[in-house]
Amino acid sequence: MKQIYAALEINEDEVRVLIGEYFNTRFNIIKLETVKCDGVKNFRIINKEAVVSAVKKLIKDASLMLGATIERVILLIPAYNFKRYPLKVAVKTQNGMVSKSDVARAITKAMHTKVDNDVTIINAVCVKYTVNGISSRRLPSRESSDELIVDIDLLCADKMMTFAYVGMMEECGIEVMDICLDLYAIAKEAALFEQTLNQNIVLLKADNNTSELALLSKGKLVNAETMINGLNPILDAVYAKYHIPYATLKRLVKYNTVYGRPTHEDAIYAWSDEEGNKSLDEATLSQLVMPALKHYVDILASTLKDILQKHNTTIVVSGEMAGMEAFIKLLQEVCQVPCKAYFPDTIGVRDASLTALYGCFFSYRDMAMIKDLQNSSINLLEFENIVDRKTNDAEGESLTGKIKNLFELNKKGR
Repeated sequence: MKQIYAALEINEDEVRVLIGEYFNTRFNIIKLETVKCDGVKNFRIINKEAVVSAVKKLIKDASLMLGATIERVILLIPAYNFKRYPLKVAVKTQNGMVSKSDVARAITKAMHTKVDNDVTIINAVCVKYTVNGISSRRLPSRESSDELIVDIDLLCADKMMTFAYVGMMEECGIEVMDICLDLYAIAKEAALFEQTLNQNIVLLKADNNTSELALLSKGKLVNAETMINGLNPILDAVYAKYHIPYATLKRLVKYNTVYGRPTHEDAIYAWSDEEGNKSLDEATLSQLVMPALKHYVDILASTLKDILQKHNTTIVVSGEMAGMEAFIKLLQEVCQVPCKAYFPDTIGVRDASLTALYGCFFSYRDMAMIKDLQNSSINLLEFENIVDRKTNDAEGESLTGKIKNLFELNKKGR
């Protein structure tokens, strides 16, 4: 069965859907589709009609490109009002042998745990397995034992926000096959959990209007916080003087702001308006950006003060601002710990702002393998029909038939 998944994100200023196929242990990206939308502010849906309209257009456009209807999606959920519930769940094994079905029963048991009324469970993460008194981060499959103990972290987010996001999908006629916490998805895709056995990692998802921080330690997502701050206030400092369109301004600020080296005065952008010809150079841009950027970094440093005092801590940056070299340098200087930006290395998603969306695939794949799920996001019958048609030429001859005829002609030639 083809394993084609679609992950959907309701972002601050656009909705996105990423479509990929799991093949030969890898995800191959098929399509990324985006539609502008201003229906979300500070993780809350403020314009329901705008979001519904944008999602419907997004799904329609992506389905037309695929030639098959997208019927269900993995929905990305922000880590707003995050809470973690660590559990130890014991289950009796079947036939005295440990198997993944035992893990599935442990997860089902954990999902019945009562959590606070203001949050709902987003992900149930298996952190550690204990069999015959020996613990491992990997499932000791086919091990003889009467009992399996699974350390499970329930990762939760704001209930009202989550229900609103899921409700949008239902109103659009889209089934939600799974939900995934954005910070967990990033850490999963970037393989950050494996790096936290000997160090702490602070994961920063810095977007346009909001920022999310996560503390990763000992293979776990320990805590998360959200901030109402991001790239746009930094852009505003330049826009107030030059009124450059925000789409253009974002590229200029991210890739032309300079910190830690001399600036030059050659024009990096030129335009005309009713006042005449104008230009913007690197030195002027950096001078306008730095006060707002330093203010943002100071807020981050103050928020992380207690964590950064601990030894062996690294900051990993994802989201829109990961591509801003000046930001990474300044953050490292102020926080006095190693800072680095993370970008996926898969063709089609080499953009830090897409890391969380891409990470949904890996999160869902883990659960699908444990529970033997065979879901696909698209209508496979429609998709197979499209593939079959593409293997025929205009005269209806299949590719296999054409190869066969070539061999026949070759024989006759002899």
